[in-house]
Amino acid sequence: MTASRATSGRLVALAAAAALVLPLAACSASSESEATATGSDLISAERCSENQAAGTITYLTSFSYTATPTILDVLAAEEQGYFDDMCLDVTIQAGGTNAQLVSAGTAQIAGVGGASDVMTAIDNGANITSVLTFGNTPAITLMTMADSGINSLEDFVGKTIGYKDAIPPQVEAMFASAGIALDSINWVSVGYDPTILPQGQVDALTGYISNEPHTLETAGYDVTLWNPGDYGIQSTFNSQIVNTDWAQANPNAVEDFLRAELYAYAFINDSDENLQTTLEYASSLSDAGYDIDAGAYRWTTEVGLIESSQPDDLFVGQQSVDQWQPEADMLVTYDLVKNTPDPESAIDNTYIDAIYDGDTLIWPAP
Repeated sequence: MTASRATSGRLVALAAAAALVLPLAACSASSESEATATGSDLISAERCSENQAAGTITYLTSFSYTATPTILDVLAAEEQGYFDDMCLDVTIQAGGTNAQLVSAGTAQIAGVGGASDVMTAIDNGANITSVLTFGNTPAITLMTMADSGINSLEDFVGKTIGYKDAIPPQVEAMFASAGIALDSINWVSVGYDPTILPQGQVDALTGYISNEPHTLETAGYDVTLWNPGDYGIQSTFNSQIVNTDWAQANPNAVEDFLRAELYAYAFINDSDENLQTTLEYASSLSDAGYDIDAGAYRWTTEVGLIESSQPDDLFVGQQSVDQWQPEADMLVTYDLVKNTPDPESAIDNTYIDAIYDGDTLIWPAP
C-alpha cells in the first residue's frame, strides 16, 4: 500500500501492485495487531532485522512537545505504532543543544529550526547532515501593535525591537533589503512573554507566525505582522538532522524513520480528530501546561505555510541547493559563519528519495 502526498494535506490511499487498498485507520489497526515482539509482518524479515540491529534511536525534539512538524508528526508515529511497524526502537526526548548532541552520537536524529541552524552547526564542526526540511518560507515574523503608528519599514528607525536568543537573520535581511541600517534600530534581548509588546516595553517583537500573534490576538490585542516572506526574503523552517556516520551505517533505519514520520504527518492532516488525538498525546507527555487549542492553531498554520511554499519540483520534506542557498548567503552577509556554507554537502536526499515513488510515499517499506 502507498500513501500519497497531496497539497491539501489529506491522505489518499493508493494500491501497490497486488496489494489490497485499505483506509488509513484500517492500516493502523492492522499494523498494531500484526506486530509481534520479534518484529513486524509489514516489512521483510531481513529489513526488520537490519532496523533492529540499528539499536535504540534517540530522537530529540527542537522545542519540547510543541505542535510543529518534526515534533508532532514524530509523536504521532510513536503513538500510532508506525515506528513499531518498521521494527524501529525510537526514544523521543525534549531536546536542547540538538546539533551538538547528534554530532556527538548522544542522539541519532533531531529536529532543528531550519537550514541556517544546520549550516551554522556544520561551520562549528558538527558531524551532521540534514535529511528533511518541511517549510520553504520564513516562519519568523515581526509584530507591532496595530495602533503603534509604525506603517512602513522606515518607521522602525529609532524604535526598540525585542528578540529571543538571537536576532533572526530573516528580520535583519528584511530591513537590509529596504536599505535600513540595522544599527539605526535599538535591539534588545527579551524573554518569552509576548505581552511585553502591548505593555509598551518594546515597540516591536519578533516571534513565530504560528505562535505569538495568535497568543496576543486571543488575549484581545490587535497586532500587525511584518513577515519577511512578504518582502522577498527566502528561508526554510523545521529541518531534520542525523549523525552523518550513524546514518551512513544504518540507511534503512533512516529511511524508515522518515517513512513512519511522513506517514504520521499525513495521518494528522487527514482529519481534525487525528490532530486532536495527537495533541492529547503530546499534552500527556508535557510536564508544563499544554494548550491544545493553541497547538491546533500552530499546527494548521505551519502546515499551511508548508503547502503554500512547496516548490513545484520538490515533494514535502525533500531539499535542494536552490532552496538552501538564500540562507547560506544570508549567513555570510551577517557574518554568522566563519566559512562560506556549502548547502550541497549539508543535505542528503538519498534517504527521503528512497521512500517515495514520484511524489507518493511508499508504505509500508519494501
